[in-house]
Amino acid sequence: MICQTTRWILLLGVLLLNRPAFAQNDAEYRRKLDQAAFLMTKATVEFLATDAQTFPNVKSKQCACDSYEGLKEFIAQNDLVGADKLTDDARKRAAQNIAQINQPRTALEGVKDYLVQKVATGDRITRQTLPGYPAFQSTLDGIITSALGAGPAVVAPPQPVASAEEDAPADSIENTEKTPVTTPSPTQSNWNAMDSFALILSILSLIAVAFLAYLVIKNQKPQQSARDVQFDSQLAKLSDRISKLEVRKNQTNENFQLNAQLEALERAVRLLEQNRAEKPAAPAVKVPLEVITPVQDAPTEPESAARPSNRFRTPTLPAKPTAFYARTADLGDGFSAGGLLTTPERDTVFDISLQSDTQATYQVSENADAQRLALSDPYSYLNDACEYLTQPNPNSRIRTEQVGRLTLQGDKWKITEKAKIRFI
Repeated sequence: MICQTTRWILLLGVLLLNRPAFAQNDAEYRRKLDQAAFLMTKATVEFLATDAQTFPNVKSKQCACDSYEGLKEFIAQNDLVGADKLTDDARKRAAQNIAQINQPRTALEGVKDYLVQKVATGDRITRQTLPGYPAFQSTLDGIITSALGAGPAVVAPPQPVASAEEDAPADSIENTEKTPVTTPSPTQSNWNAMDSFALILSILSLIAVAFLAYLVIKNQKPQQSARDVQFDSQLAKLSDRISKLEVRKNQTNENFQLNAQLEALERAVRLLEQNRAEKPAAPAVKVPLEVITPVQDAPTEPESAARPSNRFRTPTLPAKPTAFYARTADLGDGFSAGGLLTTPERDTVFDISLQSDTQATYQVSENADAQRLALSDPYSYLNDACEYLTQPNPNSRIRTEQVGRLTLQGDKWKITEKAKIRFI
């Protein structure tokens, strides 16, 4: 008993030591990807400021900001019409892509392609001829490379002015468009050391788990043999009782109660054999032996009166579900019918109640785990399906002031009216 307790304490200690390292790495990596997405958005806005034909009222082409709020102030000061909406859309796209952290390069490349498509393709393709467009492309690539471990984040270089700087010498333009050379920082070295430590700790954890599993399996073999003996003993006793009841069943003065006892014993045998086949580690089923008392002779009655007229019951059909649960509005303007769950889980943010075969209402779940998940990234979980009455706060709770409404269209529950929520 003491050895077994020691093994479980050792396993719990290994898991607890391993968890903080992975949690810290994951959080730090996500912050790094978020910062890279912000820098790419900032570089895009600064590139738009160099388009004097579209934005003639630009006062400054460089933004000395380190947050989305500061970037929006820069947009308003320079009258960059439409850039604020581009910033919000790029931020939402980045949050959705970074959620797939198993492919960070793909996530950042997706943000880059989205920004280039919005500002320099289609009817805006003429911007590719601006002097600062090659430097803009190089800056985006440099930010992605730096975020994936090549060094600190790359700051967007100054964009060339369209009028006065066109007459500058060629050497000056080339120096302006060069990307600063990045050097490894102490933070990057600490990050690599932490990755190595987490890898070594993971390997040691796997070795410890494998060793503990071997010890558990080895110690269970003698117990399994004892359980087999108990199973055989119980089966022998039940078989003896069935034989005695079979003899009594054939007597002429026996009633239908013996048949019920016989069927109950047969079910117990089947259950015992099933437990032995499917769950060998479960404790043996103990069936108490009952003393068979002789049954007094009863007046002879017709067979139809002695036995029930119907010994079978009509099976009950399962009830149709009236509620479903969803993690996000995965179709943007609705929920896919095939992705709904019939039971709530820790990450199901929305509760859906059926009103009819084609109409339903939904609200944000009251579950604390689901609300914490939604507050950790409201852009991904709440924006498409909810209308905010107050601004999101990470330390608040979500209260549904008015339920949203859905209509079934094919394999999609389309949102016809968004739910109104308040952060309290």
